[in-house]
Order: sequence, then structure tokens, then C-alpha cells
Amino acid sequence: MKWLKSELERIKEQNLYRRLFHFESPPGKVLELEGRKFINFASNDYLGLASAASLECLRRWGAGSGASRLVSGSFTVHRELEKELARLKKTEDALLFSTGYMANVGVISALAGKGDLILSDSLNHASIIDGCRLSRADILVYNHCDLEHLESLLKENRGRYRRCFLVTDSVFSMDGDLAPLDGLFRLKRLYGAVLIIDDAHATGVVGWSSLELFGLTPDDTTVLVGTLGKALGTFGAFVAGSSLLREYLINRCRSFIYTTALPPFVACQTLENLKLVPERMALLRRRLSFFRNLTGINSPSAVFPYLCSSPERALALSEFLRERGFWVPAIRPPTVKQSRLRISVTAEHTEEELRLLWSSIREFELTL
Repeated sequence: MKWLKSELERIKEQNLYRRLFHFESPPGKVLELEGRKFINFASNDYLGLASAASLECLRRWGAGSGASRLVSGSFTVHRELEKELARLKKTEDALLFSTGYMANVGVISALAGKGDLILSDSLNHASIIDGCRLSRADILVYNHCDLEHLESLLKENRGRYRRCFLVTDSVFSMDGDLAPLDGLFRLKRLYGAVLIIDDAHATGVVGWSSLELFGLTPDDTTVLVGTLGKALGTFGAFVAGSSLLREYLINRCRSFIYTTALPPFVACQTLENLKLVPERMALLRRRLSFFRNLTGINSPSAVFPYLCSSPERALALSEFLRERGFWVPAIRPPTVKQSRLRISVTAEHTEEELRLLWSSIREFELTL
């Protein structure tokens, strides 16, 4: 295993080495590390709900589920949350998963198989990419948000396959941009495809669902994947769609069948957090509007990418901000092609904190 050491050395030489930081404070706007406090601009806790805690949920349901859902790990609070998520997403039903990664990998590999075609956006999340690979379907990657390229691939290839799936993030996690869902709806209907949308970074940010922005309502060929661990502040994930889809996934989705169920107290806490979402979402929108106007970064979401010319420059900017009390880690290859700082704005940030962060970034640029 000596090759591991040499590979790590190579990663370090390329300024791509990563390490874990262990914070001493609970999740939230302020992080404490080695006695220092930092304003956190790296979290997906967009509504500031991750620190919410209902002791009653823990007392009522305990710390774990004890088994998979199909054995003895399925509780009434799971079902209550699924029904509420389906209502909010305007679908017939929903099914909880233990993580967002498992939801994407599971739903794609359960629905698509040999003899099928998947068309995937070039900037889709790693969990989508892995789900496509596990499905054993043929995969074509279309240029990012490029409907013309996607339709050309459909025209050329759709007729050779029994089933077809279009797969996309709604809000892309590293660029913060939005998929052209209206165009994707048109193409799925025109070519007889199923549209799978990862709504992880949209839920609770742009609305309850990204489809709201386009005046669209999900139908029986629409599958929505969402997470509980971002704006909703807890942990886990879900797939929302038709009742028939839910029934099929319970019987055929390996990442649902063969894993311990989401702890029921997490489902209980999520239901509590959902009550707070509308007010927090309105506050977040005001913060996002302020930061867009301040920076000129025209992101429709809570993710604001600040692109850097190299991994070294991204690391230097991240360290510069850390010295000034801001936590904004550098994002580098292979996570993204172009290094950057991924600035996450939350409902907890004040306008003054946003102004100070941007002022520090501009100060860094002037020192070079």
C-alpha cells in the first residue's frame, strides 16, 4: 500500500490536498475552531434550521430506527413526513431515504436499466453520475443547460431505446445556476421521456420546489429528489412523484431496501422545521437580493461562486478570509473544473456581515 503515500504527495504538490476540520461549536452561522470564531459562509443550512432541536422528538422516538423500513424500522412519523413533503412538492406521494446520495443513486438505478437511455447534464452532482453508471443504461452527457444540444441527442438516439430518462440538478450546487426546467418539460413530453430533477439546493430556497419558478406542476413522468439536510436543517432525503413510483421503489430500490431507516426523531424534527420555513425563506430572499446587488454575481440561488484562476489562488483567498474571521473553503478539482470560493448565503447572515465579506474579497484582489 505504499502507493497511497506517493499518491497523497502528488495531490499535495498540485494544491489539491484536503483535510478535515473539527469544529467545537454546534452548526450555525458562527463556527468555533481552536478557540477562534468564524462567520460561516460554507454551509448548506440556508434557512438556519440545523441548530433547531426538539427534545420532545427525541424523547418520543429515541435515537435510532433499529432496522430497515421493510423489517421493523418504519414508523408513523416517517409516513406523516412523506405525506407532508408530497403535499409541498405537489406530487401524489413521497418516500424517505437515509441520504441524498442514496436517493439519487437508488432512484436512477432502480428506474433505468439495460436497453434504456439516460441523458445527463454535464455538471450534474456526483450522486447522479454514479446512479447513471450503476443503472447499466446507455448514458449521453449534454452540454450544461444546453437544450439545443440535448434535443439533437434525442433526435438522433431516442428511437433506438425502449425508455428514456432526462436527469438534471435544478440548482447546480457549485455554480448556483438554474436548469431550464420549462424546456426540459417540453422535451420530455415531445420525446416520451421521464424527467428526474434533483431539487436539493432549491427546496426552501427558491420555493418549496424549483418547478414553482416556471409555473409547472409535476406529472406522472416527473421525479423530484430532495434532501432534508440543506434548507430543511436535519438529515436524510426523499423522492417525490406518483404513488405508483413510491410503490415500485419500495420493492426494487436497493438503497432503500438494504439500509437502516432514517431515525424517526429526525423525521419528527423535520416536521417541526417545516413550520418555520415560510418566514425564514422570505428573510433569505431579502439577503440574496442584497448580496446580488452588492456583488454583481447574478445567482438565482443561495450559492454565489467566486471564480479563481488556479487552486493556489483559491487557497490563498480562503486563507486571507479566514484571517479576517470568515470561513469560506476553497473548492478545487476534481469537485469543479475551475477553482473557486463557493459562498453560501443564509437567512442568518446580516447585511453588515455580507458587506464585510465582500469588502475583504475586494481587499484581497487589490493586494495582488
